[in-house]
Amino acid sequence: MNHYYAAVRRELKALRGKEVVTTGDGLLATFGAPAAGVRCATAIREAVRTLGLEIRVGLHAGEYKVSGAEVFGLAFHIGARVAAKARAGEVLVSSAVRDLMSQSGIRFKDRGVHQLKGVPERWRLYRVER
Repeated sequence: MNHYYAAVRRELKALRGKEVVTTGDGLLATFGAPAAGVRCATAIREAVRTLGLEIRVGLHAGEYKVSGAEVFGLAFHIGARVAAKARAGEVLVSSAVRDLMSQSGIRFKDRGVHQLKGVPERWRLYRVER
């Protein structure tokens, strides 16, 4: 786990992500822009593959609040549910992320509309293409 977290944190630092909390073998982070989050997720995926690991990543763009050391909001919940829909080695994004990245040059493949556990409406998800 130490090698895993070292690789993850190295990529977070390189792409200016902010670690919020770890959850066992998972990590929640924020980024200033969706493209940075996607680029970091794909970099982490490749970095941990050198350790023989496959990760699942979910990204969502939305509002959140900070209260002292705690960060909360529906955006984090949706991001976690998007990650739960991902397959091993897959980076999935919500339609909110994809819509904000129309000029990024990053390619996406439609993965359909999904009901996310605990989220009132259905969301269209997209896989980040290599």
